[in-house]
Amino acid sequence: MGDKSDISGFILAGGKSRRMGTDKALLTIENEPLLKRMIRLIEPFCNPIVISGENADYSVFNVQMIPDLYSGRGPIAGIHSSLNHSFSEWNFLVSVDVPFVNEELIQSLISEKGEYDCIIPGHTSGIEPLIGLYHKRILPVVIEMIENGDYKLMNLISRLNVRFVNCNSLIQKYPRLFININRPEDFQLI
Repeated sequence: MGDKSDISGFILAGGKSRRMGTDKALLTIENEPLLKRMIRLIEPFCNPIVISGENADYSVFNVQMIPDLYSGRGPIAGIHSSLNHSFSEWNFLVSVDVPFVNEELIQSLISEKGEYDCIIPGHTSGIEPLIGLYHKRILPVVIEMIENGDYKLMNLISRLNVRFVNCNSLIQKYPRLFININRPEDFQLI
């Protein structure tokens, strides 16, 4: 699996969960809260593991939490806080609400480490910017965008040297790989 000490792991769990109506990180799938599930998944690949988001209920998971330094700016604020906090060049960032991300996907992204700013999954339906490896060197670009009021991840991606990893074959193998839980209806379908 390689040396996990060179990749920090950040679970993006700082969202307001407005559409869900309850904290998504604490929803359970297969008798396990989504946050615990994600910690367990990335642990073999990342050290340390940090939760980007603050909720007193997360303390039961015994993982460090960091707040968004730019509150209310969406996922780009979580990327900023994660990279700002990290001591690693490479950082695996993953949203807490994608419960079927798996080891094979993570390994395929890590295997592409090179002279890129970020490495994210791509497929025929689009890209997945909240599941990927981000290099710490992009922090100034993230800060500039936030300070200019631009919080769109697609605009960030357009400014970076990105390696898009084709995941169409992984989706055929794991059809639920990129399912994202945003609303109660999404959760009920699982």
